[in-house]
Amino acid sequence: MEKSEVKNYKIKNKKTLNQQVYESLKQMLLDNIFEVGQKLNETDIAEALGVSATPVRETFRRLATEGFLEVIPYKGVYVKEFSEKELIEVYECRQALEKLALELAMPNISEDEIDNLIEEIEENTKINDIDSNVDMSNKLHNFIVEKSGNKRLKKLIGNLNDVLIRDRNISASDKIRRKEILEEHLNILNALKEKNLEQAKKYLQDHIKKGCYYIINKKKIN
Repeated sequence: MEKSEVKNYKIKNKKTLNQQVYESLKQMLLDNIFEVGQKLNETDIAEALGVSATPVRETFRRLATEGFLEVIPYKGVYVKEFSEKELIEVYECRQALEKLALELAMPNISEDEIDNLIEEIEENTKINDIDSNVDMSNKLHNFIVEKSGNKRLKKLIGNLNDVLIRDRNISASDKIRRKEILEEHLNILNALKEKNLEQAKKYLQDHIKKGCYYIINKKKIN
């Protein structure tokens, strides 16, 4: 960890100090500032963020309960690496929650909205750009969750996606998998356009399962 990198996450706003430290350190983890398995030093992070050690210590505990960090007694705090079993469990939860979101969202989605998304994805398949492809992928999933109208469901899915984001970046770096993801999204949207909820849910389920096993296999290779 370079202190110059961490300066970008320095505390600036007027939220409670504990919340600011939590949000900054969590964003650092999501941005892959630290490596998986890396030991985090409470004093170094506190100094880099310009705060005392106390809110950093509290943040370590909070992020450990959320699955980002692992606290090992008498050894320290480490960036957590998920086991295969843990990854499968998280993806299973995501699958169940997103299928529910799709079911709730379907009555609220217009044909024009579906057509616009299909057009965007078809254009996006022509672009060989990681950030653009990832943004498009996130846009579809976020759209479905928003259209569900269920705030608690949105929060639960958001928490799961935060945990998975580092692994989902692995898929983003694979040109072939990125193209497959966009095609899988088109299948979901076309089923929605045909008002075929069960088919849309099946496509969504297969899409999430395929993503899960892609990540697991990549981790085994590496």
